Amino acid sequence: MKKILIVDDHVMIRHGLIQVLHSILDTPVAFDEASDGQQAITMVKSCLYDLVLLDISLPDQSGLDVLKLLQQHDPKLRVIILSTHPEEHFVVRALRAGALGYVNKGSASSVLKLAIETVLAGTRYISITQANLLAEAICENSESKSLHGALSNREYQLACMMTAGKTLTEIARELSLSVKTTSTYRTRILEKLNLRTTADIINYCIHNKLSL
Repeated sequence: MKKILIVDDHVMIRHGLIQVLHSILDTPVAFDEASDGQQAITMVKSCLYDLVLLDISLPDQSGLDVLKLLQQHDPKLRVIILSTHPEEHFVVRALRAGALGYVNKGSASSVLKLAIETVLAGTRYISITQANLLAEAICENSESKSLHGALSNREYQLACMMTAGKTLTEIARELSLSVKTTSTYRTRILEKLNLRTTADIINYCIHNKLSL
């Protein structure tokens, strides 16, 4: 029997996924649940999973940061990223970080079934749209792309949240960080993008169509 860990901070989503997967998967599967990144890391260190379904937006840290930590513990661990964000914003980052698949939560259950079966079979799941995005990322050599490509996943997230009009205090509260930490991230973003002010960050994100 295959064993899958579902990592999502919403209990209804976890239970909904379990119900759906029980009905569509052809092989028997046992499920475990984690509500945040730290719990997921702890569980992976204590149990052998065939697959981890990892939400990209977690309360304690970015799902992509959790992915990197999981990969450090077990480079062979199979992980599929689940997200509500458009593919063009995170799929390249997710696959580069070691994910074997990226599935939008709004996708049909048949897509999730295909992704899971493909990854469990030992192959990376990449849709036609995702393949095109990867090709564009490889061919893209513009200076602006290389600049924001240097942002960490958390820095990218903060830049987009600032562009959405949120203050550092609001961002800190939402991500369970200190205001000092968010301010440090802002400073790093400014340095990496060669900018001077928060307004410059917002203009940069708008110009390059960066968003969550």
